[in-house]
Amino acid sequence: MMLPHASKFAGSPLFVILGLFTALTVTAQAPAQKLTIFDAPGAGTGPNQGTSPSGISLGGTITGNLTDSGYGTHGFVRTPEGQFTNFDAPGADPVAGCTCPTAINDFGVVTGYLIDTSLVVHGFVRARDGKITVFDPPGAGTGVYQGVQLLGINNFGAVAGSYTDGNNVAHGFVRAADGKFTVFDDPAGGTGAFQGTWAYTINDFGVIVGATTYSDNSSHGLLRTFNGSYPDFQFPTATNYNTAYINDLGVIAGSYLQGATDFIGFQRTPDGKMTEYSAPGAGPLGTFVFALNLEGTATGYVEDSNNEAHSFVRYASGRIVEFDVPGQMHVPGTGLGSSGLAINALGQVAGHLHDAGYAVHAYLWQPEE
Repeated sequence: MMLPHASKFAGSPLFVILGLFTALTVTAQAPAQKLTIFDAPGAGTGPNQGTSPSGISLGGTITGNLTDSGYGTHGFVRTPEGQFTNFDAPGADPVAGCTCPTAINDFGVVTGYLIDTSLVVHGFVRARDGKITVFDPPGAGTGVYQGVQLLGINNFGAVAGSYTDGNNVAHGFVRAADGKFTVFDDPAGGTGAFQGTWAYTINDFGVIVGATTYSDNSSHGLLRTFNGSYPDFQFPTATNYNTAYINDLGVIAGSYLQGATDFIGFQRTPDGKMTEYSAPGAGPLGTFVFALNLEGTATGYVEDSNNEAHSFVRYASGRIVEFDVPGQMHVPGTGLGSSGLAINALGQVAGHLHDAGYAVHAYLWQPEE
């Protein structure tokens, strides 16, 4: 499914996060309904216009992007009470480029990327008070679609991601909350165009996951520990890694390509045990995973034998719940329908659907109690 504008002991991280989880669990309010469909103000209703989430905090604040009736793409933040703030990062070109949030932490800090008039890609951080800081990692390319590629953020405000340089080689980086950069490369990564290190997410212990493209263009799962070692992982039949996410317990989830078209979901425990799965009813294109929470619950979508997409949640036990969203399109061969895109520690899923007119709407799914 293509997302709109497609054209990661006292004073220790664990102590802090457990305290945060307890506090927000008490104050977070569950939605009155199991499923809520919503649109950001100004979102268009034409084909591939509308609202698409990309992250949800423990308290239920959602971020993502909206595409307006003129095909301009902007960022948004939605509070648990349903109040919206739309925004554009400084320098973003909404029509030629976008403001595209990719993640939000549990303190409401948003990260993402913007594309400017010259089609160069830059990173940004948006503080909870709305202040936006635009950044470029050292060595980031300045050509068309060069620069920042992928971004995740942890609860300490550290942003991890990757960027392409002037030769389109990928490098990983971490940007600390104070703005200090650390650039890194998996030693196994290739140095040719579109090879190298692709970092996707970072947990609160500074562990980063993603993918590494070798010099033979094969793709392997990237795992970078806090001390800078690379105990990477690979499935025997994988030809490419599509997504990878890590939680604070060290569980990794994502999806990988098997053969030419078949995507397989996976979950990896901290001791390296791998579980591969396909959601029930998966067709030739398979299962796509887009998010993982602290409990080990993942979400994404499954594409059935008619090439229609259906949202799913996979619990740590292995139980998979699939669901359709009212109003989602059912047109064989389109690869469209609905998808879970983000999940918080309470199991709330933020996702999107395409309607019969190919417009995009957001949803918030609440698990049954």
